[in-house]
Amino acid sequence: MQESDRKLRDWADTLNDQVDRRTEELRDANLKLEQTYKQLVVSEKLASIGEITAGVAHEINNPVAVIQGNIDLMRMTLGAKSDEHATELNLIDAQVRRITAIVGKLLQFAKPGDFADNRQHVDVQNALEDSIVLVQHSLHNSGISLVRNYSAAPPVLIDQGELQQVLVNLLINAIQAMPDGGILTLTVKTKQRDGVAGVLMRVKDTGTGISAQQLEQVFDPFFTTKRGKGTGLGLSISQSLIRRSGGIITVKSKIDQGSEFFIWLPETPILTGH
Repeated sequence: MQESDRKLRDWADTLNDQVDRRTEELRDANLKLEQTYKQLVVSEKLASIGEITAGVAHEINNPVAVIQGNIDLMRMTLGAKSDEHATELNLIDAQVRRITAIVGKLLQFAKPGDFADNRQHVDVQNALEDSIVLVQHSLHNSGISLVRNYSAAPPVLIDQGELQQVLVNLLINAIQAMPDGGILTLTVKTKQRDGVAGVLMRVKDTGTGISAQQLEQVFDPFFTTKRGKGTGLGLSISQSLIRRSGGIITVKSKIDQGSEFFIWLPETPILTGH
């Protein structure tokens, strides 16, 4: 009877262990399901924002086209007299072109699939400049000085819209880290990594910085240093997009000394005759 009682207790302990393991597995499964659901909700919101942005951009294009058409009509009507107002007319032309360029970049950012055939050879300096246009207003309002350190660099093979999405995210983060102004330094240069030729982009700010503990989590989904703001997905998605093209994002930061984000992408030579 004692042996039977011992075996029953052992069996009960085994059952309890199995129940605990199953409970833990179910808890983990539920947590993953909840995270996946949240990510799907955010993705749906981002898709909606993209649709709205594209719609607004198209609506802006219509009145801009009317303005340009009337400027051309004014020149035709005035004839030789239009030379007297050349400065004003040329200024309007320049501003119309500026609006058109901004709208084009906004459309490319909101719906990159309509403007890019997946991966293509991209000039990273041009991609940075296009991204700066989209955050120029925030730069001016924040009193931030922009410093460019560009060196000659080869093109990289990546979806242009995805690279721009990553760069805009890093620029916005840097601007938000300097609410009282500061210096935003952008660097482009060639750099080898593990013997592979590539291009390095650096986005450096002189902002509030990130603590060592938070630094280990910045690329985790849903982690954010901006309490009550943001989804915590920006850097996680950025890392996935860069990795998809064989690159990597790294970060250095110290509290009250600013942060530096590095994007490295492998060089992809353009084959002539293709």
